[in-house]
Amino acid sequence: MLEYREEHIESKERKLRDFIPVVITFFVGLVVLSIYQNAMLYAIGVLDSVFNSSFLLNLLHHLGYASVISLFLAFIFNLLENKKPGLGLRVVQIMLIILLLLEAVLITYYVQNFEPLGSDFLGLFKNKEIRFSLLQASVATSITLTVCFICYKYIASFYTVISRMYPLTIVFFSIFLATLYSDKKPINENKTQYLAHHVTKRLLQSYSYEGAEEYPLVRPFQKETGLSGYFKPMDTLPNIKIIIMDGLGNEFVNGRFTDFMPNLQELKRKSLSWKNFLSNTGESHAAFPTIIGSLPFGESGFTTLSDFTYRNTLYSILRENGYKTSFNHGGNTALFNIDRFLEEEKVDQIFDRNNFGREFSLQEEDAAGITLGYPDGALFSNFHKNAKPSVRPKLDVFLTLSTKVPYHIPEIDTYTHKVANIVETSGMKASEQRFVRSNEELFASFVYADEALAQFMTREQLSPDFSTTIYVITGSHQLSELSQDNALSKYRVPLLIFSPLLKSATEITNVASHADIAPSLLGLLSEKQNSKVPDQVGFLGGDLIRESGTKDSKEVPLLRSAYRLQDYILDDLFYSDGEIYKLEKDLNLRELEDDEETRVSLLEERYQNFKIVNRYVTESNRIIPKSVSLIEDRKPKFTKEELIWIESVFNGKDFDNAYGHAKQLAFDKDYGRALLLSEYILSEIPRHADTEILMGRVRAWQGDYERSIQILNNVIRKYPKYEDGYCALMDAYFWSGKNENMYEIQRLARKNGILDKILNEKFERSLALIRQGKEVEGKSAIEQETVEIGSQRK
Repeated sequence: MLEYREEHIESKERKLRDFIPVVITFFVGLVVLSIYQNAMLYAIGVLDSVFNSSFLLNLLHHLGYASVISLFLAFIFNLLENKKPGLGLRVVQIMLIILLLLEAVLITYYVQNFEPLGSDFLGLFKNKEIRFSLLQASVATSITLTVCFICYKYIASFYTVISRMYPLTIVFFSIFLATLYSDKKPINENKTQYLAHHVTKRLLQSYSYEGAEEYPLVRPFQKETGLSGYFKPMDTLPNIKIIIMDGLGNEFVNGRFTDFMPNLQELKRKSLSWKNFLSNTGESHAAFPTIIGSLPFGESGFTTLSDFTYRNTLYSILRENGYKTSFNHGGNTALFNIDRFLEEEKVDQIFDRNNFGREFSLQEEDAAGITLGYPDGALFSNFHKNAKPSVRPKLDVFLTLSTKVPYHIPEIDTYTHKVANIVETSGMKASEQRFVRSNEELFASFVYADEALAQFMTREQLSPDFSTTIYVITGSHQLSELSQDNALSKYRVPLLIFSPLLKSATEITNVASHADIAPSLLGLLSEKQNSKVPDQVGFLGGDLIRESGTKDSKEVPLLRSAYRLQDYILDDLFYSDGEIYKLEKDLNLRELEDDEETRVSLLEERYQNFKIVNRYVTESNRIIPKSVSLIEDRKPKFTKEELIWIESVFNGKDFDNAYGHAKQLAFDKDYGRALLLSEYILSEIPRHADTEILMGRVRAWQGDYERSIQILNNVIRKYPKYEDGYCALMDAYFWSGKNENMYEIQRLARKNGILDKILNEKFERSLALIRQGKEVEGKSAIEQETVEIGSQRK
């Protein structure tokens, strides 16, 4: 019996001698990754040193993480080793290498985006603003594994035998428990542990709405607003221009980097400006509907909701008051379903990247060969070029993109030189200078955007409508590339309201957010011009200017990024990732004192309730009742049989591929199927111009010339710079014998700068028939010929 015990102890010692060096080496790898993280942050000017208190805390949390992983793997190791010597060791080694690889990827994401990846990884691949370098992650992994390989030999050679396995697991568990009570921040937290925590929390979260109100957001519209006191009397309804600058954070207007936007600073001195203003979201596409309609977010922004939702916005309400509306963006409105949102809102004019003439140039392509669209200078110039005098008041909304990754602005060398001059003359701190120099293209884009905005405002001053126009300028969110002072910094953006109708310029210090813009503008118009607004509204926000002594609580829900509604403000308390802070002057945060703890339960209750309500009203179409909504659901409905067929030929991802299939069906004279698939494409991507043109052509090939001409005239109205629409309409007129309409089409083409050889040939064809006074003969042959020409164009 004694001999057996000695062999048993020797076996235990041998297993520990193999296991302990592996887990210690794993911890060494985590230490290397901590050095990598801090070194990268130091190089770009975010940290002042690599080795600091946060580094030590990071090591502590890595130690706790390594301990709990070792505790789990110890049982797997022991079980597999008992079955086959060496198997447990190999499995543990592979698993730890995978965990090091994951940590390297997550740290790379963190240093490039300045926030750890949490449960929003579910929407990561939909987010075009995410920065991530696979090469950088690969280099970090390679270096880490190399260091681990070298260290493993030394650790194994200096290993001292530990006589018992289970006391060791108790040590591991004790270390892990100790780290649970230490201070955790994104910079010092193990990123894999952070991800696992947030994913688990999301999966276990309950979203069941059990309230008594069917429409919990609905409340009476407040016709009075503190904004009115800052405006002169209005003789007519004012024009409103809202400019949303992508990534424009508070730092460029009220913070460290104001020298890069001097023109905006000058405009601020003539405006109402908010010092403590917040975006309700950390994403550009999600900010737009919040600004326009004070709308809830759903999970990743209102426009990403899959189903139609009744609501009222500035677009729909002002249209009812006689306003002419427009949306202006140099990029692709199909992204995040913005085009569908605009079509539902019945916006009169949508100028996106399909509506820029040949005189404008797209931004430079990125490494993947993709361009975001047209820069800010072209955006504003295109607007003024197409602006027409109107007796109706106008609502014009602009969404810029030059201050967006990859910052490919025109004349980049000129603007990076300007950035260098600003750094030399501005008296910045050394760390700030390092940060700017390591991100000079980012700062150059803001210098460019500032000049483009100044040129826009100069042109506006020449307009006869300038004296009756209100300009609202804000940022979509704070760029993730900028370092954040605290958890609230990501949301801090400027808000300027400038107008000749203002009584005077004023800086406003109360906390407000994007969700307050639409209700306040509508309140202003209601007070000054008695404009019509529905009695019941479903807005998230309230008044931009809250009078002192107001009894109602101020709620500011904050959608950090896709699938991450984890921040929330209630009056002067801020909830973030389970931590609660007191909001002090200039939105500084401090921890709560003992006598303030009584308010915590109310804050947590309101926060949880908002998350439940947010999901309920967006998933169940319960923002406002249908009877109150000024927007109708015009999306075509498909039978189950039709959907089955559509899904059989289209996987729902590549709409250009679906269009190609629909076009082939049309050429095969399967017109019914071609129209069905085209309608489905347009139900999802309403501004897919080629599909709209195809539907017009198919109607003409079917002999329904009236419907064809109607569709194609609408195409030209929507895309006045796209020559294919003109060609298709000329064919429809030609086949229907209405060649005299070619004069109007020719006039429109010239006005919009259309220079196309095939279109000119069609003009000459119709003109020849007009001169000869002959009717078209042999229509079927001509139709076949023009079908072949159209096919060649594609």
